[in-house]
Amino acid sequence: MSRTRVNTGFVAAGAINANTVLGDNVITANLIKTGAVGPTEIAAGAVSANTKLADGVVTQNVIAAGNVVTSKINDGAVTAAKIAAGNVVTAAINDGAVTDAKIALGTISADKLATGFVNANTDFAAGVITAHAIAAGNVGSSELRSSGLLTANTQLNAGIVTSHAMANDSVGPQHIAAGAINSNTFFAANAIDRNAIAADSVGISEINVGLAAAGNVAFTHNSLTYQKAQLGRVESVTVGAANVTINFANCNIFNLTLGTNSNLNRPSNIAVGQAGTIFVTQDGTGSRTLSYSSVWDFIGGTAPTLTTTASAVDRIDYVVYSTSRIQAVATLAYS
Repeated sequence: MSRTRVNTGFVAAGAINANTVLGDNVITANLIKTGAVGPTEIAAGAVSANTKLADGVVTQNVIAAGNVVTSKINDGAVTAAKIAAGNVVTAAINDGAVTDAKIALGTISADKLATGFVNANTDFAAGVITAHAIAAGNVGSSELRSSGLLTANTQLNAGIVTSHAMANDSVGPQHIAAGAINSNTFFAANAIDRNAIAADSVGISEINVGLAAAGNVAFTHNSLTYQKAQLGRVESVTVGAANVTINFANCNIFNLTLGTNSNLNRPSNIAVGQAGTIFVTQDGTGSRTLSYSSVWDFIGGTAPTLTTTASAVDRIDYVVYSTSRIQAVATLAYS
């Protein structure tokens, strides 16, 4: 048959088949109707990545679930942007893969640390634990070194060591500053007895003359006790009232000038054993009289009648026999 063109009207249905009528490569792209090639027209393995697929033609909806395996992913192809939030689980992370460079500052909180995981020898830098990191009341005696930890100059605030913090008998002579103890602030009343006073330490200047005269101090020498000090002065008393009371604590010798008639009462601050003299002097008018309370015991039981001449002086010597009895003797017109 000569090569002539045969119109489609002369070709019987099904007369043209791939095996007998069509030569190799006779069907070109322009002869294939759009949409005519379906899955059944494509031979297994006919579509290859390098020649048959256009760039970007394979989208996620044409990839069967579970078909992208490790071998299909290029090294470095999976970036942070490709990983959905929360999809990197513990099992996917190699042991030791997370280094400090991968951990953001402030990311590790207390609830992420295992109990007992942090220890003093390996995880804390020197000086890293400051005062604000220690909970109140958590440093006890077991946390303090046995010696040398606290120093007076750096760790103890002024006044912090009170009496309850000191052990009994812990303050010795070496701890007391020179001049720190004075009689006004540190000695309780009657704290110093004779055992605390060194021999020959008490002289005239240490004796309170007023206390000695009042009978509050006793002097012992050769087994004899002296209740009163002998005061070397004369106390003058001007009598202008109906009663006169002299104070035996002031001295032992008195000069009474009578300016009116009066009565000599029982003296105040009587000390048994005290002895002395009372000079009784009339004033410039004279004729003054002096009576005596019952404590005064004159020789013979009779009180003397004083000299009444103006400016006359009579003398009464006395010894305190008891707190209720003063023995006395009068020398009239003594001067």
